[in-house]
Amino acid sequence: MPQRNKWRKVVSSIVMFSLLSSYLIAASPVLAETSAITKFSDVPSGHWAAKHISKLALQGIVKGTAGAFHPSDNVTQQEAVTMAVRFIGKENEIKQDPAVVFPPTFKMNEYFKPYIVLAFEQGLLDRTDEFKQAEASPADAWGSRIATREWITKLIIKSIGQQSIADNLASSPVSFSDGKSVSAGFAGYVNAAVSLKLVNGVTADKFEPNGAITRAALATMLSRAERLFPVAYAGQQTGILSGSDSSSIRVYGPQGETNYQLTPETNIYRFDSEKTSSLDQLNPYTKVMVIADGDKALYIEQLDGEQHIEKIAGTFDRVIAADNKLWLWVGDEPVSVVYDSTAVIKDASGAVIPVTSLIKDSKVEITRDTYRDKPLVLSITVQSAPVNKSGQGVVKAIQQTPPVLTVVNSVSNAEETYSVSPQADVVWQGTILQGGISQVRAGDTVTYEVKDSIVTKISVQQTTSKTVQGEFYSASDDSKTIQYVRQGGTQLEAKFVADSVVVTIEGLTGASMSDLVKGDNLELTLNQNDQVTAVKVLDRKVEMVNGAVIVSYDPDLKALVVKSTAGKLIPVYLSDKTKIDYNGTAMTLNAAGAMLTKNRKVTIGYTDDKAVILQFVYKYTGTVVSINSSTNQITLMLSNGSPFTIAMDAPGVEIYGKSPATLSDVKTGDTVTALLNANQDKAVAIQVQTAKQLEIVSVDLTAKKVKLKSPDQVTTEWAAGTWDLFNERGDKIALSGLTAGQVGNLTFMGTTAVSFKTIAVTNGRITSVAADKVVLTDYNGASIEVPLGSTYTVVKNGASGSSASVLQAGDRVEVRKDAKEQILITVNSGITKTFWKFDSSANVLSVKRSSLSDSNYTYQVTAKTIVSQGNTAIPITHLKDGDSIVLYLSQGVLVEIAKQP
Repeated sequence: MPQRNKWRKVVSSIVMFSLLSSYLIAASPVLAETSAITKFSDVPSGHWAAKHISKLALQGIVKGTAGAFHPSDNVTQQEAVTMAVRFIGKENEIKQDPAVVFPPTFKMNEYFKPYIVLAFEQGLLDRTDEFKQAEASPADAWGSRIATREWITKLIIKSIGQQSIADNLASSPVSFSDGKSVSAGFAGYVNAAVSLKLVNGVTADKFEPNGAITRAALATMLSRAERLFPVAYAGQQTGILSGSDSSSIRVYGPQGETNYQLTPETNIYRFDSEKTSSLDQLNPYTKVMVIADGDKALYIEQLDGEQHIEKIAGTFDRVIAADNKLWLWVGDEPVSVVYDSTAVIKDASGAVIPVTSLIKDSKVEITRDTYRDKPLVLSITVQSAPVNKSGQGVVKAIQQTPPVLTVVNSVSNAEETYSVSPQADVVWQGTILQGGISQVRAGDTVTYEVKDSIVTKISVQQTTSKTVQGEFYSASDDSKTIQYVRQGGTQLEAKFVADSVVVTIEGLTGASMSDLVKGDNLELTLNQNDQVTAVKVLDRKVEMVNGAVIVSYDPDLKALVVKSTAGKLIPVYLSDKTKIDYNGTAMTLNAAGAMLTKNRKVTIGYTDDKAVILQFVYKYTGTVVSINSSTNQITLMLSNGSPFTIAMDAPGVEIYGKSPATLSDVKTGDTVTALLNANQDKAVAIQVQTAKQLEIVSVDLTAKKVKLKSPDQVTTEWAAGTWDLFNERGDKIALSGLTAGQVGNLTFMGTTAVSFKTIAVTNGRITSVAADKVVLTDYNGASIEVPLGSTYTVVKNGASGSSASVLQAGDRVEVRKDAKEQILITVNSGITKTFWKFDSSANVLSVKRSSLSDSNYTYQVTAKTIVSQGNTAIPITHLKDGDSIVLYLSQGVLVEIAKQP
């Protein structure tokens, strides 16, 4: 047949398509489909597409044959068109007797012809494209031809009205490795389907455009497309899950609330799972879709995870039960709330109570919906009622700003946390301590008085560390006792002095009891045995002069004159109390007299005109300003704020953890100690100060040793008897002040450890982020503000940076100072696991293994481990086998279990 005659016949057929009246063509009995059923004999409940097949069957989109669905059968083009017409809700518009004449090469089963006619009319199919396809293979009937993946994709994109997306993506390359195999004109449809998440590749990188597609796969694609093309199928309603019980659910929609009954045949699903769910796995107040037969729910699906509710936290003020109205304070604003009989009111223990049982000033959280025109209160939960009590216990933690006390009650053995009044009295030994709550330490045994949930008085019964102030009078010759007059008092008091007492005088390193002067204003730190563990002079400073040159010394008058590096003459008197040091060895004044010769360099410390310390200079400690290799000199900024330059004589360099070290390893800004030669004119060794952050494993007070663990879990025992020890506030402490589990910075001068400072570690969830601060709620429920300062580090997903912009509300973080004493915020991304079971007797959580070699599948749950879902704490018993959870650990301890939606 000539080409022009062939196309004339096609055009004629198209004209007849629109003009001829229809006529009835009987369907083949073999291909005729039965009415929709909810279950098919060949689609068991565990079938990967059961959810989608069940839904589409109830919607009348897919049907079976003799009770079977044949999910693995390849879809023909005529079957696919029929499903698409039903999918768009147009089946009621088909004509059973269409008098339409197609080209002779365009063949199909007569049962499907009305659907294909309507598909052409609705624009689901393109006449030119499909007639041309039929002509290309006249031996195969167009309708019974197996539909290809690219052809199905085009059909669905047209069905859901997304042609514009396909047009925009038509020139974009297909992302799969076999993208070049996609036929001309189909690329835009494949790209659109992938971008809309309607279709995946057969593998991660292959699409197989000309491969077949099964009935189950097509059902899944159509089911997923419903979110983009909603159709009001018969018996179907979409609304908010407003309530449920064991036998029914309530759905709030445009026409108000509808109640549906549940039956054993009701299919329940969630948007984030292909597996069947139970009713208690549906989140209330989320959007759901229900397909029902009358008032009987046949299919229920939660469509997303957003709960259409709001929570209002405030302080309860009063209620008028007759008007179903209550008032609470939200911040400084009074807010009125109306409730009805359906509102559930619970106290802090979870027990249901009448609204009249609410107590004024209770902290409450009100939950109400956001989907009604007039919001309805769903629940009122008492977070905490005002507490008025007296108690006794051991201080677990103390927070200074804002003041918060956590104590383990000695009667109930339960932790209690209260805010502390700024005016609270802190009493010890019958005396109110200056400094208030700053005098309370973790480990103290206290009694406490609480009024309206605020601590108003703390009486310290036994203490690990307490401070008093007074005026120094005298100390015994053996430094075992100290006498003083308490500040504000008139009576002389005496205390025993601990063996490891730490004496601090500003400007004087290594001060001892013998350096105290009558009249010194002191701060004494006392331990639980009422012994003095630390003495700090508050009103006297020792002026230190480094590198001073002796001008003269009169042994009879014991008068020494030195000249500072600035040229200032400084006259001082020496005495038997002057501490004289030569290369770490103590000397008497008589022995040192012969060395006090003109031009010898010394370091002198004095108060008024009295020499407190005299050191024959053998080292300088300061911050490196510069190293001049040409002149072979090093310039240090000393602790007194003045620069000091000294020549070097091929100095050896010591850096902990680096051997050998050279002068090139010393950098500007490093803190170093320069050791001098015998003539005191050249540096012969440079010791670089470094710090390592380590965790305390154990403390041996008898042997004065400490075991420390590095981040790579290597444990080393250290002799700590000569270390300077500090708490996180910088106060000097004794070795007994260190406990296992603490984290601290061990500082080295060269290769010798010289000091250890504990570091506070805070874990919690970020509530807000600003340019200058981060606010988080710790796992005790306290709100903590972390000022960022000018230099800080944020670590997230293994990447370090200096910007808080990567942080966001909800991030779990660990906050501490690093080895350089700068703020370090590390985001704890957690470990995603699948919950299996919880052994309440052993407090062990078990998760499902990812493989047989996976040994990390059990975790110890502590009394402090938080279990949460979203921002709400839940009991661990709410976790069910198969739940997705995220585990957050800190220093090997499980601090939070977060159930995922």
